[in-house]
Amino acid sequence: MAESFDLLMDVSPKKLAWNFLVHVVRLWKAPCRYNPKEINSIEMGGRIQASVPKALVRRWNDNIDEFKMYKMSNFIVVDKREKTKTSMNRWTLNFSHRTVVLLVENPTFPLQAFRLTQISELLNADRINDSQLIDIMGEVVGKEDPKELITSKGKETKRLAILVEDLDNYRIGCVLFGDMVDQILPYLDDGRVEPLIVVLQFFRPSIWNEKTSVQSHFDISKLRINPDLEEVRDFRDRRLAAIPSNLVRISQVNTNNSHSGADELKRGDVTVNTIEEALNSTQEGPLWIAGTIVAINSGKDDWFYKSCRKCPKKVETPIGNRYECGKCGHTHGSASLRFKVEVMAYDGTGSITLLLWDRETVQLCGRQAEQIKDEEELYAEGYPAALESLLERKLLFKVNVKSSNIKLYDQVYTVMKVCEDDTIFEMHLPNKTFSTVTDTGCSNSVDLSAAMVDINNLSDSQYSVDVVEDSVTSLKCKTPAKTATMVLKQQIPINIENEEELGFSTNKLTRNRGKRQKMQLHDSNE
Repeated sequence: MAESFDLLMDVSPKKLAWNFLVHVVRLWKAPCRYNPKEINSIEMGGRIQASVPKALVRRWNDNIDEFKMYKMSNFIVVDKREKTKTSMNRWTLNFSHRTVVLLVENPTFPLQAFRLTQISELLNADRINDSQLIDIMGEVVGKEDPKELITSKGKETKRLAILVEDLDNYRIGCVLFGDMVDQILPYLDDGRVEPLIVVLQFFRPSIWNEKTSVQSHFDISKLRINPDLEEVRDFRDRRLAAIPSNLVRISQVNTNNSHSGADELKRGDVTVNTIEEALNSTQEGPLWIAGTIVAINSGKDDWFYKSCRKCPKKVETPIGNRYECGKCGHTHGSASLRFKVEVMAYDGTGSITLLLWDRETVQLCGRQAEQIKDEEELYAEGYPAALESLLERKLLFKVNVKSSNIKLYDQVYTVMKVCEDDTIFEMHLPNKTFSTVTDTGCSNSVDLSAAMVDINNLSDSQYSVDVVEDSVTSLKCKTPAKTATMVLKQQIPINIENEEELGFSTNKLTRNRGKRQKMQLHDSNE
């Protein structure tokens, strides 16, 4: 008589004598929370999750392998209710001292290891459940340079972004962390002509700034590169039928190009304004300006803010020992630190106060706020010495002109993107009149309209850029950066009525002064 087996869909906590015939499609060892070198449990995920508790780890460690079939019987069924889910099944099979596992040498049914999610499904979704880990298969068609990273828990690791494309030519960004970076780097040759097929197993989907991507989970995710499986071979054959193998298949890309703005500027349909034009703009919306950072307005305690660890929303004073996010609803034992740096930029036509948020500041200084928070070395004005690298940088800024800027009760312009490419900067430098500051404090004008030449035909000449540099040098020599900034703040008071709209971009002193000024204007109108 043939042995009978239970179905995973029938699992419930009402009995212990379960008997299954299953393939193990994913196995990982969960480290102890307080000692990462110690194994806290062995986890198996797929159609249902199974867990070997710490007391039984020694017995089952290295005795169960992925992609093999086993007879498994006698489990304690529990509802673990974990935040990160590898299965749609709510129940978990807990191993006990009575659990029996036997290897099946000749599997009786084929392995179907993955439950693949279509990239188009992710890209078209209005909302994504980021607690449910998913599987994706695709060809790697783009790569970014790997970067060093320090996690929120202080762990040094690596980060690499790649671009994955499916059979329908849908693409999605994927971020790899830790050992996965070293695992895939040998395959990312610039001249590769053979398709690099990957299966992203148990990856976390997310939507950030209206952009959908997936990223690896340090403990659970698995990167499978060209695995010898039937579904992978079928995928490869269909890709080769559509795209010949004699073409270079992986290109160098910047998956953060929406952050840097370089591609937007390279398209040639962008007009770069002078700072004077930006200050006089009466139309709400984004615009590009070119300028040099000549001052940092932020002090000891206002160059960063505490945010939710899941989203960039600011979190207030903790409730007990937990931080609760008012935007995404998640609670955390500690807050994340993100940049919020106020700077002054100058271009010869005027100066403007800009707010650099975390994304742009990290791009420019190459470090995370949490990495430099505890540094003892501070600049004279109180901000970390690491931010000094921002000064004298010639950059293109995409700023958001808001109603509050136009009505002149907010002088701080939020930066949406930055571009630090020197060549692009020179090509987009506005052909306008630049001002320099004389020893008497008066402004002299230098008309560049006749002297400016075609940037594309320049060899060693960088006349236009040199003029800006001379202007900046003159300004900085005659007026200390912080002093000049404070004078401008006193000239145009700021009033912030809606901190959510402006992202907490100003300090309380400036905001309160703006409120008093607005009240005076209101009284005079009456």
